[in-house]
Amino acid sequence: MSAIDLALYGIIAVIVGGIVLWFLFYAFSGQTKPPSNLTEETLMRLAGSTGRATSDITESTGTVLVNSEEFSAKTSERIIQRGTHVSVRETDGLTLLVEKA
Repeated sequence: MSAIDLALYGIIAVIVGGIVLWFLFYAFSGQTKPPSNLTEETLMRLAGSTGRATSDITESTGTVLVNSEEFSAKTSERIIQRGTHVSVRETDGLTLLVEKA
């Protein structure tokens, strides 16, 4: 193999590696950002809304359906059973703090 072949293979490897890294960064960067329509202001408007628990809600975990969208939720009450109607007290990032309606 000549030096030109090795240089060409090296350049191709760097280009392909760069494309793979760019793709991985692009694919996973959206995983940590909230959807663009969920601004802090939009989430604050959910306070006072009512919804339904789609799973059991505890002090640390649960899910609710509010305005046809599913959100992570938690409660200061002991437990809210799945299917119970809930009211949103406030928001904590993308998590809704709820209580029984």
